[in-house]
Amino acid sequence: MISLIKERLNSYIGKTLESPQDICAGVMIPIFEKDGDIFIVLTKRTETVKAHKGEVSFPGGMCEEEDGSKLNTALRECCEEIGLSKNDVKIVGKLDDMRTLTGFVVSPYVGIMPYPYTFKVNPQEVAYLIYFPLKFLMETDPVIEQAEYEGRVEEVPSFHYNGDRIWGATCRMLLQFKNILRS
Repeated sequence: MISLIKERLNSYIGKTLESPQDICAGVMIPIFEKDGDIFIVLTKRTETVKAHKGEVSFPGGMCEEEDGSKLNTALRECCEEIGLSKNDVKIVGKLDDMRTLTGFVVSPYVGIMPYPYTFKVNPQEVAYLIYFPLKFLMETDPVIEQAEYEGRVEEVPSFHYNGDRIWGATCRMLLQFKNILRS
């Protein structure tokens, strides 16, 4: 399955959206293989972070000038949040840039990491890790739910996995990843 992921992402060119430095973000979609199954690493954010309290997301965050690229932002943030070293992840592709309800333009990168791996979770930002099975993603359709943000109510796709709700940009990125793998 890893070879299929590499093949599909190698032939996919993610769309880039222009964004000012202050609303640019990069995220990592870390994947690993365990006993023949593929898992995607997600984070459950703490209730004390500034934005997206308690939400499920990919490791990532805002671009900083010294990063030099959105990929470097994703790698830096992944290391800061879950302790995944940039030397231990092989980037195999990029999905489309995506605008969030909060006004960010997020660039998602897919990386393959070794397993087992000793994560070093930042307890100020990450409550716990979720190993989201690719099989679940491929076999499950999202539900459409209402989400409220700044007084607006919108219908958004969501997955529910082991008591966690995965929605918003994270869910849309997962759905794009699923579509690329199916193409």
